[in-house]
Amino acid sequence: MNFATVREQVNIDAEKLSLEKIKTTFPGITGGDELEAMEIPPQAWVIQDLLPVGLTILGGVKKLGKIYLIMQFCRDIVEDGGTVFYFAGDDKFSLHKERQMHTNFKGTEDYQFFAGREGQFLNPTKFYSHTEELLDYKHFDAIFIDTMVRALRPQTMTPHRDDYNYYVAELEPWTKLAHRHQKAILMATHSTKSASQQYVDLLDRILGSTGITATADWVLVMTRSEDGQGITLHSEGKMGPSNELRMEKNNGIFHEIVGEERVAAIKKKAAQNNILNCIKSNLGIRQIQISQHLNMHKQNVNRAIKKLLKD
Repeated sequence: MNFATVREQVNIDAEKLSLEKIKTTFPGITGGDELEAMEIPPQAWVIQDLLPVGLTILGGVKKLGKIYLIMQFCRDIVEDGGTVFYFAGDDKFSLHKERQMHTNFKGTEDYQFFAGREGQFLNPTKFYSHTEELLDYKHFDAIFIDTMVRALRPQTMTPHRDDYNYYVAELEPWTKLAHRHQKAILMATHSTKSASQQYVDLLDRILGSTGITATADWVLVMTRSEDGQGITLHSEGKMGPSNELRMEKNNGIFHEIVGEERVAAIKKKAAQNNILNCIKSNLGIRQIQISQHLNMHKQNVNRAIKKLLKD
Protein backbone atom coordinates (compact mmCIF):
# COMPACT_ATOMS: atom_id res chain seq x y z
CA MET A 1 0.00 0.00 0.00
CA ASN A 2 1.53 3.34 -1.06
CA PHE A 3 1.45 6.58 0.95
CA ALA A 4 -1.24 8.13 -1.27
CA THR A 5 -3.57 5.22 -0.56
CA VAL A 6 -2.81 5.41 3.16
CA ARG A 7 -3.56 9.15 3.25
CA GLU A 8 -6.81 8.57 1.37
CA GLN A 9 -7.87 5.89 3.87
CA VAL A 10 -6.96 8.16 6.78
CA ASN A 11 -9.11 10.94 5.32
CA ILE A 12 -12.03 8.53 4.84
CA ASP A 13 -11.72 7.30 8.44
CA ALA A 14 -11.53 10.90 9.69
CA GLU A 15 -14.68 11.79 7.75
CA LYS A 16 -16.52 8.79 9.23
CA LEU A 17 -15.37 9.70 12.72
CA SER A 18 -16.46 13.32 12.33
CA LEU A 19 -19.87 12.19 11.04
CA GLU A 20 -20.25 9.84 14.01
CA LYS A 21 -19.42 12.71 16.38
CA ILE A 22 -22.00 14.93 14.68
CA LYS A 23 -24.71 12.28 15.00
CA THR A 24 -23.82 11.65 18.64
CA THR A 25 -24.03 15.37 19.42
CA PHE A 26 -27.08 16.00 17.23
CA PRO A 27 -29.10 12.73 17.29
CA GLY A 28 -31.90 14.26 15.21
CA ILE A 29 -29.68 14.47 12.11
CA THR A 30 -30.47 11.72 9.59
CA GLY A 31 -28.63 10.79 6.42
CA GLY A 32 -30.25 10.37 3.04
CA ASP A 33 -28.95 6.78 2.94
CA GLU A 34 -30.63 6.08 6.29
CA LEU A 35 -33.89 7.61 5.10
CA GLU A 36 -33.83 5.47 1.97
CA ALA A 37 -33.49 2.31 4.09
CA MET A 38 -36.40 3.24 6.38
CA GLU A 39 -39.79 1.53 6.05
CA ILE A 40 -42.20 4.47 6.46
CA PRO A 41 -45.96 3.78 6.34
CA PRO A 42 -48.02 5.80 3.84
CA GLN A 43 -49.82 8.95 4.96
CA ALA A 44 -52.80 8.09 7.16
CA TRP A 45 -56.17 9.67 6.38
CA VAL A 46 -59.21 9.57 8.65
CA ILE A 47 -61.25 10.74 5.64
CA GLN A 48 -59.34 10.17 2.40
CA ASP A 49 -57.98 13.39 0.83
CA LEU A 50 -60.03 15.53 3.25
CA LEU A 51 -58.97 14.85 6.82
CA PRO A 52 -55.45 13.54 7.47
CA VAL A 53 -53.82 12.53 10.72
CA GLY A 54 -52.51 15.89 11.96
CA LEU A 55 -53.99 19.38 12.41
CA THR A 56 -56.59 20.61 9.92
CA ILE A 57 -58.11 24.09 9.83
CA LEU A 58 -61.60 24.57 8.38
CA GLY A 59 -62.38 28.15 7.35
CA GLY A 60 -65.35 29.91 5.86
CA VAL A 61 -67.65 32.89 6.34
CA LYS A 62 -70.42 32.72 8.94
CA LYS A 63 -73.63 30.82 8.15
CA LEU A 64 -72.01 28.91 5.28
CA GLY A 65 -72.48 25.48 6.86
CA LYS A 66 -69.17 24.65 8.58
CA ILE A 67 -70.92 22.98 11.53
CA TYR A 68 -73.04 20.78 9.27
CA LEU A 69 -69.91 19.80 7.33
CA ILE A 70 -68.26 18.79 10.62
CA MET A 71 -71.34 16.75 11.54
CA GLN A 72 -71.10 14.96 8.19
CA PHE A 73 -67.43 14.24 8.83
CA CYS A 74 -68.32 12.85 12.28
CA ARG A 75 -71.05 10.66 10.81
CA ASP A 76 -68.80 9.30 8.05
CA ILE A 77 -65.98 8.49 10.48
CA VAL A 78 -68.30 6.66 12.88
CA GLU A 79 -69.99 4.76 10.04
CA ASP A 80 -66.51 3.78 8.87
CA GLY A 81 -65.78 2.20 12.28
CA GLY A 82 -64.02 5.18 13.93
CA THR A 83 -64.64 7.20 17.08
CA VAL A 84 -65.10 10.96 17.40
CA PHE A 85 -65.12 13.74 19.99
CA TYR A 86 -66.71 17.05 18.96
CA PHE A 87 -66.50 20.25 20.98
CA ALA A 88 -69.58 22.17 19.82
CA GLY A 89 -69.24 25.17 22.11
CA ASP A 90 -71.79 27.31 20.26
CA ASP A 91 -74.54 24.65 20.27
CA LYS A 92 -77.31 23.96 22.73
CA PHE A 93 -78.49 20.37 23.21
CA SER A 94 -81.71 21.04 21.29
CA LEU A 95 -79.84 22.53 18.32
CA HIS A 96 -77.23 19.79 18.32
CA LYS A 97 -79.95 17.14 18.32
CA GLU A 98 -81.51 18.81 15.27
CA ARG A 99 -78.17 18.76 13.43
CA GLN A 100 -77.70 15.10 14.30
CA MET A 101 -81.18 14.31 12.96
CA HIS A 102 -80.79 16.44 9.80
CA THR A 103 -77.53 14.70 8.84
CA ASN A 104 -79.09 11.26 9.42
CA PHE A 105 -76.47 10.60 12.09
CA LYS A 106 -77.63 7.66 14.20
CA GLY A 107 -76.95 7.88 17.94
CA THR A 108 -73.92 5.85 19.05
CA GLU A 109 -71.40 5.84 21.89
CA ASP A 110 -68.66 6.09 19.25
CA TYR A 111 -69.66 9.75 18.97
CA GLN A 112 -69.14 11.93 22.05
CA PHE A 113 -69.67 15.70 22.10
CA PHE A 114 -69.54 18.69 24.42
CA ALA A 115 -72.17 21.36 23.78
CA GLY A 116 -72.80 24.66 25.50
CA ARG A 117 -70.82 27.48 27.06
CA GLU A 118 -70.16 26.07 30.52
CA GLY A 119 -67.73 23.46 31.83
CA GLN A 120 -64.09 22.46 31.61
CA PHE A 121 -63.63 23.11 27.90
CA LEU A 122 -64.73 26.73 28.13
CA ASN A 123 -61.44 27.84 29.74
CA PRO A 124 -58.98 28.52 26.88
CA THR A 125 -55.97 28.35 29.19
CA LYS A 126 -56.85 24.73 30.07
CA PHE A 127 -58.43 23.58 26.81
CA TYR A 128 -55.24 21.92 25.56
CA SER A 129 -54.51 20.07 28.83
CA HIS A 130 -58.10 18.83 29.04
CA THR A 131 -57.92 17.53 25.45
CA GLU A 132 -54.62 15.81 26.18
CA GLU A 133 -56.20 14.18 29.25
CA LEU A 134 -59.19 13.16 27.13
CA LEU A 135 -56.90 11.29 24.71
CA ASP A 136 -55.23 9.52 27.63
CA TYR A 137 -58.64 8.12 28.62
CA LYS A 138 -59.95 7.24 25.15
CA HIS A 139 -58.22 7.01 21.79
CA PHE A 140 -60.62 8.96 19.59
CA ASP A 141 -59.76 8.81 15.88
CA ALA A 142 -60.73 12.45 15.38
CA ILE A 143 -61.34 15.55 17.48
CA PHE A 144 -63.34 18.49 16.13
CA ILE A 145 -63.21 21.92 17.77
CA ASP A 146 -65.68 24.69 16.95
CA THR A 147 -64.39 27.29 17.06
CA MET A 148 -60.59 27.54 17.07
CA VAL A 149 -60.57 30.72 19.17
CA ARG A 150 -62.03 28.79 22.12
CA ALA A 151 -59.04 26.44 22.19
CA LEU A 152 -56.31 29.11 22.03
CA ARG A 153 -55.16 31.42 24.78
CA PRO A 154 -56.11 35.07 24.18
CA GLN A 155 -53.32 36.97 22.47
CA THR A 156 -53.17 39.39 25.42
CA MET A 157 -52.08 36.48 27.64
CA THR A 158 -49.10 35.55 25.45
CA PRO A 159 -45.77 37.29 24.77
CA HIS A 160 -46.49 37.30 21.03
CA ARG A 161 -47.93 40.60 19.85
CA ASP A 162 -47.82 39.88 16.11
CA ASP A 163 -50.33 37.45 14.60
CA TYR A 164 -47.80 35.18 12.89
CA ASN A 165 -45.81 34.24 16.01
CA TYR A 166 -48.98 34.07 18.09
CA TYR A 167 -50.70 31.50 15.85
CA VAL A 168 -47.52 29.46 15.35
CA ALA A 169 -46.90 29.30 19.11
CA GLU A 170 -50.52 28.43 19.93
CA LEU A 171 -51.15 25.89 17.16
CA GLU A 172 -47.83 24.05 17.15
CA PRO A 173 -48.64 22.08 20.36
CA TRP A 174 -51.91 20.94 18.74
CA THR A 175 -50.05 19.75 15.63
CA LYS A 176 -47.60 17.80 17.79
CA LEU A 177 -50.45 16.37 19.88
CA ALA A 178 -52.22 15.09 16.75
CA HIS A 179 -49.09 13.40 15.40
CA ARG A 180 -48.01 12.03 18.78
CA HIS A 181 -51.36 10.27 19.21
CA GLN A 182 -51.84 9.66 15.45
CA LYS A 183 -55.20 11.45 15.46
CA ALA A 184 -56.95 13.97 13.24
CA ILE A 185 -57.68 17.28 14.96
CA LEU A 186 -59.84 19.80 13.08
CA MET A 187 -60.44 23.37 14.22
CA ALA A 188 -63.10 25.54 12.60
CA THR A 189 -62.54 29.27 12.19
CA HIS A 190 -63.92 32.20 10.20
CA SER A 191 -62.85 34.11 7.11
CA THR A 192 -63.81 37.63 6.11
CA LYS A 193 -67.26 38.15 4.57
CA SER A 194 -65.82 39.13 1.19
CA ALA A 195 -62.86 36.75 1.28
CA SER A 196 -63.42 35.40 -2.23
CA GLN A 197 -63.27 38.91 -3.70
CA GLN A 198 -60.40 40.21 -1.53
CA TYR A 199 -57.92 37.38 -1.90
CA VAL A 200 -56.77 35.25 -4.80
CA ASP A 201 -54.82 32.75 -2.68
CA LEU A 202 -57.05 30.16 -1.01
CA LEU A 203 -55.09 30.19 2.25
CA ASP A 204 -55.22 33.98 2.61
CA ARG A 205 -59.00 33.80 3.03
CA ILE A 206 -58.62 32.59 6.62
CA LEU A 207 -58.27 35.20 9.34
CA GLY A 208 -54.69 35.15 10.69
CA SER A 209 -53.87 32.66 7.94
CA THR A 210 -50.12 33.30 7.58
CA GLY A 211 -49.30 31.80 10.95
CA ILE A 212 -52.15 29.29 10.81
CA THR A 213 -51.27 27.79 7.45
CA ALA A 214 -47.57 27.72 8.32
CA THR A 215 -48.39 25.40 11.23
CA ALA A 216 -51.42 23.35 10.14
CA ASP A 217 -50.99 20.19 8.07
CA TRP A 218 -54.16 20.65 6.04
CA VAL A 219 -56.57 23.47 5.24
CA LEU A 220 -60.21 23.34 4.13
CA VAL A 221 -61.94 26.52 3.00
CA MET A 222 -65.63 26.89 2.14
CA THR A 223 -66.61 29.59 -0.36
CA ARG A 224 -69.73 30.27 -2.40
CA SER A 225 -69.57 28.77 -5.88
CA GLU A 226 -69.13 31.12 -8.82
CA ASP A 227 -72.62 30.24 -10.11
CA GLY A 228 -74.10 31.14 -6.71
CA GLN A 229 -75.99 27.84 -6.61
CA GLY A 230 -73.74 25.94 -4.24
CA ILE A 231 -70.55 25.92 -2.21
CA THR A 232 -67.00 25.02 -3.18
CA LEU A 233 -64.87 23.19 -0.61
CA HIS A 234 -61.19 23.93 -1.27
CA SER A 235 -58.80 21.31 0.08
CA GLU A 236 -55.06 21.96 0.29
CA GLY A 237 -52.05 21.16 2.46
CA LYS A 238 -48.81 19.30 3.05
CA MET A 239 -50.26 15.79 2.73
CA GLY A 240 -51.27 15.67 -0.92
CA PRO A 241 -52.50 17.54 -4.01
CA SER A 242 -55.01 20.37 -3.71
CA ASN A 243 -58.59 19.74 -4.74
CA GLU A 244 -61.99 21.43 -5.07
CA LEU A 245 -65.25 19.71 -4.20
CA ARG A 246 -68.76 20.76 -5.11
CA MET A 247 -71.32 21.05 -2.29
CA GLU A 248 -75.04 21.40 -2.97
CA LYS A 249 -78.11 21.87 -0.76
CA ASN A 250 -80.13 18.81 -1.75
CA ASN A 251 -82.36 18.59 1.33
CA GLY A 252 -83.19 22.25 1.88
CA ILE A 253 -81.23 22.44 5.15
CA PHE A 254 -77.50 21.89 4.69
CA HIS A 255 -74.95 21.40 1.94
CA GLU A 256 -73.45 18.00 1.13
CA ILE A 257 -70.42 17.08 -0.95
CA VAL A 258 -71.54 15.85 -4.36
CA GLY A 259 -68.34 16.11 -6.40
CA GLU A 260 -65.48 13.73 -5.72
CA GLU A 261 -67.34 11.98 -2.91
CA ARG A 262 -68.38 9.04 -5.09
CA VAL A 263 -64.79 8.45 -6.15
CA ALA A 264 -63.68 8.40 -2.50
CA ALA A 265 -66.49 5.96 -1.64
CA ILE A 266 -65.39 3.62 -4.43
CA LYS A 267 -61.78 3.75 -3.17
CA LYS A 268 -62.94 3.05 0.39
CA LYS A 269 -65.00 0.03 -0.70
CA ALA A 270 -62.09 -1.27 -2.78
CA ALA A 271 -59.76 -1.01 0.23
CA GLN A 272 -62.23 -2.93 2.40
CA ASN A 273 -62.52 -5.66 -0.25
CA ASN A 274 -58.72 -5.91 -0.47
CA ILE A 275 -58.51 -6.37 3.30
CA LEU A 276 -61.29 -8.98 3.27
CA ASN A 277 -59.56 -10.93 0.48
CA CYS A 278 -56.26 -10.70 2.34
CA ILE A 279 -57.87 -12.19 5.48
CA LYS A 280 -59.54 -14.98 3.48
CA SER A 281 -56.23 -15.87 1.85
CA ASN A 282 -54.26 -15.70 5.11
CA LEU A 283 -56.46 -17.01 7.92
CA GLY A 284 -55.17 -15.89 11.32
CA ILE A 285 -53.29 -12.91 9.90
CA ARG A 286 -52.87 -9.99 12.31
CA GLN A 287 -53.79 -6.37 11.58
CA ILE A 288 -50.15 -5.22 11.55
CA GLN A 289 -49.39 -7.94 8.98
CA ILE A 290 -52.35 -6.83 6.83
CA SER A 291 -51.02 -3.27 7.03
CA GLN A 292 -47.59 -4.38 5.83
CA HIS A 293 -48.96 -6.73 3.19
CA LEU A 294 -51.26 -4.11 1.61
CA ASN A 295 -49.00 -1.11 2.35
CA MET A 296 -51.79 0.60 4.29
CA HIS A 297 -51.58 2.59 7.50
CA LYS A 298 -52.55 0.37 10.46
CA GLN A 299 -55.24 2.83 11.66
CA ASN A 300 -56.93 2.72 8.26
CA VAL A 301 -56.83 -1.08 8.42
CA ASN A 302 -58.33 -1.02 11.92
CA ARG A 303 -61.25 1.21 10.86
CA ALA A 304 -61.90 -0.83 7.73
CA ILE A 305 -62.06 -4.05 9.78
CA LYS A 306 -64.49 -2.42 12.23
CA LYS A 307 -66.66 -1.40 9.29
CA LEU A 308 -66.54 -4.93 7.83
CA LEU A 309 -67.57 -6.39 11.20
CA LYS A 310 -70.50 -3.95 11.50
CA ASP A 311 -71.66 -4.80 7.99
